[in-house]
Parts: sequence; structure tokens; C-alpha cells
Amino acid sequence: MFSILHISDLHRSSRDPITNAELISALVADRERYLNEDPPIRAPDAIVVSGDLIQGVGLGAPNYEAELAEQYAVAEAFLGELADRFLSGNRGAVIVVPGNHDVDWNTAKSAMTLVAAADVPPNLAAALFSDRGEYRWNWKTRELFQITDAQAYARRLNAFGTFFERFYHGVPELLRVQRDADANLFALNNGTIGVAAFNSCHGNDCFAFHGYIPREVIARTHLDLNTETLSFDLLIAVWHHSMEGPPYRTDYMDIDIVRGMIGRGFRLGLYGHQHHAQVAPHEIYLPDRERMGVVSAGSLCAGASELPIGVYRQYNIIEVADDFGKATVHVRHMAAANLFGRATLDIFGGRSFATLNWGPRRDDLGRPINAGANRIRAAVEHAEVAFKSGDSGACVELLLPYRSTLDAYGRRLLVQSAHSSRNWGVVLDVTDPPNTIEELVLRVQTFTEERSYDGARQALDSYSKKLALDAAMEDELRNRITAEEKLRQ
Repeated sequence: MFSILHISDLHRSSRDPITNAELISALVADRERYLNEDPPIRAPDAIVVSGDLIQGVGLGAPNYEAELAEQYAVAEAFLGELADRFLSGNRGAVIVVPGNHDVDWNTAKSAMTLVAAADVPPNLAAALFSDRGEYRWNWKTRELFQITDAQAYARRLNAFGTFFERFYHGVPELLRVQRDADANLFALNNGTIGVAAFNSCHGNDCFAFHGYIPREVIARTHLDLNTETLSFDLLIAVWHHSMEGPPYRTDYMDIDIVRGMIGRGFRLGLYGHQHHAQVAPHEIYLPDRERMGVVSAGSLCAGASELPIGVYRQYNIIEVADDFGKATVHVRHMAAANLFGRATLDIFGGRSFATLNWGPRRDDLGRPINAGANRIRAAVEHAEVAFKSGDSGACVELLLPYRSTLDAYGRRLLVQSAHSSRNWGVVLDVTDPPNTIEELVLRVQTFTEERSYDGARQALDSYSKKLALDAAMEDELRNRITAEEKLRQ
């Protein structure tokens, strides 16, 4: 299995009632518990943080920039130590998205201008509720504002961006992780799992509390994750806002946005915001049924006043099955003494876990996508180009991860390129045992280069008859071994 530690709504600040040390200690202690449960839960291979890293600062707060910086310092220290203790410091397997608490209200407000009564647009409702509307209504003062400085408004996530840039600075082999991106891309589990980390705070500010991901962002992300060099067995989407809630609330995201993800092959969606765990399948028909497992994590460390009635602090462990066709979501909660343990949830029938199933990803013709075969084919194509251009080392690097599943041509390319680059260890590893006469010859030559003459003779003794090696060629190889041995004595 592949296991994901899914946390959300950290609400970190220097004045939080629970410290970083208490949280880290509680998570480490709980890992020891679930590793020994029956059945045991796999330790995390990756960490997903679905927004609201900090508590945020209210409108009109003095020195709000310094306060935001201080809160992000607490969040960064927490996530850094979490990566160290759970992922051996691999921040490339930590996926972080912003939430509404990460939006700087004071910067957003500074980009707005009060609208005079004479300048109110004639169709105010349409202006307020359009996807990219520039008008905002303040219910407290019953005033209308207009975003008049787009550049200043875009900086309302500046503090999050600064944290984000620091957190991933110098991290190697990231797929596409950039500050201020609408969606960042991660590859997990040796390239078998692709993750799109979406910013669902488009248009979210001090007066507009909804979640939104532009549809063109989802479309472009889908295209970027489906190229000739990328092929994933499972696509995961991460965002912050929930899609369901009580009436008369405005801080939710249109569920149609999630349906657009389902139709583009995303099979697991992870979010937060609502401060309680929820697991549900979402389906569309095109015309065949396509399903996505959608999972919410409760708040890891929100204060009591921010938690729904009867809900404790929570987090999830998500175990993805080896066939990438289902996942089991385990909910852990903090029920006593600031310690986490197995949750007992009515929504799960009194259990602490729920399992979600989904069908395989399909191509435009409705056929199941064999992502593994696509990855191998792309690797062989690029390795062939590298080999023909004289870069045998790059060829070996491309093909080596697939050495046990390569077809005859790919295997031949790997062995030849390893021999050309004098990577004797790879030659001997791949040709043990040799599948063809050519592999046997290269194996013998490699042993000879390594001055392992007994190994060269043993290879001929073991495989010459099995592979029907011509007697004359065998004699010639043995003579070469003897001559080389005498020459180097």
C-alpha cells in the first residue's frame, strides 16, 4: 500500500493553546499505536496539508504583517519537523495548499474602494455573484466595495507564498512546484501517483468567503499531468474548501468544480475546511459511471470554539491499495489528554475507517489506461534518443527503474547502454541470468573487464548450452579470456 497522512486546518499561531511540541509528540505516539493495531495501519509515505496553515489576522489589526510572519514561522517549524520525523526529511512528499485563513484580509481590503450610491451597478446581484466579480458587499456596514487595485489584491496570499517558497527551497526532483501557482504538481510513489495541489481561494477575501478553482486551471492541470513523459496510475486532487453545507452559508465551493475533476480522471480528492472528517463517493456519467473518492480531514489543532459540537481534533491516514483502485480512510481523533487515538464515528457505522472504491482511469475511447505500460514506453523512447545521441549514461538512468518489466528491446537497450558506459554492475545485474546470446557475450566481456576470469568462464559453463551458443564462438570467447588473463598477470 501507499499511505498518506492527511492533515488540515492547522490554525497555527504563537498563541495557540496547543504547541508544536505537543502536536508532534501526539502524532508520533499515535503512529506507534496504529502500527500495532489489528490490522496495522501503514506508516505515512507522504503528507497532505489541505489548507488553513495559520489562524490569520483580523481586519484593522496593528502590525498585521509581522503577526502573519510569526504565525507562518510556527507553521513552518511544525511542518518541517513533521517531515523530518515521518518522511526522513523529504519535503518533496509534503503537499501544501492554502486555505481561507491563509488569505490576508488587510491586504485584500487595501485593494478595495468604497462605491458611492450613484455608482452602484444596475444589476448588483449579478455583479456580486459572478466568478470573477470585482464587487464585494460588507454585511456588517452594509457598504459596497470594488476591487480597484488588482495587483494589490493578488498579494493577499503573499505571506503564504513566502512561507511556501522557503519550505520547498532546494528540494530536489519536484514535478512542478512554484510560488503563487494556481495548481502545483507532485509525483509520488516512484511516479505512479500524480497530485494536483489546487488553490481554492480564488476571489476569497475579507468579504467573500466562498471557495473557487477556475475551470481552466483544472483543464490545464489535466493536460499537464497527461503528457508523453507522464503517466500515472492514480490522480489525486487536493484543495481546501468543502462542497456541501447548511443553507444560508457562503463559504463553500461549487460541487460542479469537483465533477469536472472526476471527468478528467481524478479518483481521489482531499480537502478540509469543515473541521470534521467525511468520506463520500462522488459520481458522474459520461455515459459510463466515473467515480471519485472525496475525503475531508477534520481540524488537526483548531481551538474548541472553532470545532463543530461533539467533534474532536482529527486527522486521517489514507491507505491506497496496490492496484490503485480503492483506498481505506482511517480517522484518528484527540479524545483525551491531547493524545490521538482511533476514532469511533457514527457516520462510519461505529468504526474508525471507511473504504472507497473507484474504477480505472480511461482514455478518450473509454478503454482502461495502462499507466505502467505508458511509463515504460515513454522511458524506452527517451532512452533510445539518449543512446543514439551518445549519452549511454542517461539511457541507463531512464531504463534502470523498469529493468524487471522491460520488453526484449528495452532490455537490450539497457544492457547495451550500460556496457557502453562501462557500468559493469548494471550489466551483471540485468544479465543474471542472460536471456540471449548477446547478453551472455556482454556478461562474459564484463567479467573479463572486471578481471573476474573465473566468473567469465562460469557464465559460459552455465549458459552456453542453454542459449545454444555456437561452439566456435564459445571457443573464441574462452581463448579471449585466457589471453586477457595472461596479459594482465
